Formats: sequence, C-alpha cells, structure tokens
Amino acid sequence: MRSWAHFCSCVAALSILQSTACRAGAFLQRPGEGIVILTTSFGEAHKAYDSRGKLVAAPSYDKFETQAYVEYGLIDALTFVAESSYMRFRGSNGSRQLEQLQFLTAEALAGAPLYLPAGVGGGARYEGLGAGWLGGRLRLLEWGATVVSVQASLRAATPTAQTYLDMKRRLQEDARIQLGWPIELFGFTGFSEAQLGFRSAGQSGDELRAEMTFGLRPIQGVLLLAQSFIAFSPWSGAAPFMSSQKAQLSAVCDVTREVAVQIGVRASLRGVNDSAERGLLGALWYRF
Repeated sequence: MRSWAHFCSCVAALSILQSTACRAGAFLQRPGEGIVILTTSFGEAHKAYDSRGKLVAAPSYDKFETQAYVEYGLIDALTFVAESSYMRFRGSNGSRQLEQLQFLTAEALAGAPLYLPAGVGGGARYEGLGAGWLGGRLRLLEWGATVVSVQASLRAATPTAQTYLDMKRRLQEDARIQLGWPIELFGFTGFSEAQLGFRSAGQSGDELRAEMTFGLRPIQGVLLLAQSFIAFSPWSGAAPFMSSQKAQLSAVCDVTREVAVQIGVRASLRGVNDSAERGLLGALWYRF
C-alpha cells in the first residue's frame, strides 16, 4: 500500500502545481497592485500509464484541493508570488481484506493480542496542509506588449504531506523562463504564454517542464483559457522514468471590476509511470 501511495503522490501533485503555473504567467503586476485566486478542485483516477506509456488498470484514488494564490507588484520589474494549499487524498481500499489479514498474522506471529486498529486496509489516506511556496518574477525584456521574464521559487511541505506530493525532499527549487505575447484570432483579442522550467527533487528526480497557455476574449468580460502542461524526469537514475502531459480548459468570467469566477476541466492526455487523472476546478479571483 505504501508503494502505491508513493506512486500516487508523484502524480497527484502535478495538477496542483500545474494549475498554479498557469496563473503565474510571464506578465507582471503593476507596483502596488495584485491578485488573489482561491481555487478548489476535485480529481480522480482509475487507470494509469505504465512504463511503456500504455493505459492500464490501476488502484484508484480521488483528491480534493484548495489553494490560495497571491501575486503582488513590488516594483515595476518585480512581482511577488506565493501559494498555500490544503488537500485531502483517498486511495483505493481494494486490497482491504488482504491487508487486514497480513496485519493480524503479524500480530499472531509476534505473540501479541489480536487487535485490528481502525483504518488498516483502508487505502492511502491524507488530509492536511499541502505544499506552500514563495517566489518572485523578474522582467528581463519588454518590447511592445511582448514580455520575457524569469521566475524562481522555493517550495516546501511537511514530512507527512511530502508522501502525497511530487517531492523527494521537503524543499524544492523551481526556476523557469517565460514568454508572453498578445494574439488576435477571428477578430478576438487574447494572449499566448510559454514557459520552460526546471524543478528539483521530484519523486523520480529533477524535472524539466514545458507549459503553454492560450487565452482569448470572445466577448467583453469573458476569458477562455486552453492550457497544456508537460513534465518529465530525464535524470531519474534508479527511480522509474516519469513523463506527463495534461490539458486544462476553463473560462474566467468577470462579475465586477475586481471579482471574477473561473470554472474548468482538466485531464491527462498521455504519460509514462503517471496516472490518467481527470477533474474539475472552480476559482474565485480578486484583483486589487
């Protein structure tokens, strides 16, 4: 069961981190202005991609997450970014009877009284704080409405939460270069944003990440987002190689000048040693 919890932890965190990354684009906040985004999401998986990238049956899990994300413009060329999160993870209890029998057998062999604590064979379980991180985004170049920036952040989690996150160590470093530019499609205005990043100490080793976002405003006050998130571990060493590609579609609708709501769906497209996760998300945006 612990090995499955370890596997699920590697993939369960990807949607958390990727949803954050899509908000933290190349563009910066103006000095003294910022945004707060409170996101709630639900994800589940009943299948996984094996070592050859083939979709196979696997122990299921579901997870519920809430994240509070903040951006704030410190100076014209520097934006502060941070996030905290809370998560609930529930793994499959398909092998419940076998685990309970193994536990009772171990007690009998040790000569201890036969006692079955609550939760044995209930599958991997966690509820509590997820990962939190702090960082900054620095503008490197700007010509017209096109921006090149870099972002660096430090990510941390408790030892218990670490098991259910894509973290081999309690602290991780994340650095990425970002490019954002305006677009126009069928007379509608929007933007594109691309990121290439590095994250240390994932469950399968250091990771490279490539992320892409397209945003389009079909009508005033509505922003449609299409996003792709790719992660892989080219230096996995003794750990199994991991790769993942997920997509997310969502809409952000303005309620007032300061407040907006977001709804969307996300799903895994392909992967290696990764879960085939899908889920829903909702978010409340507040601009200040």
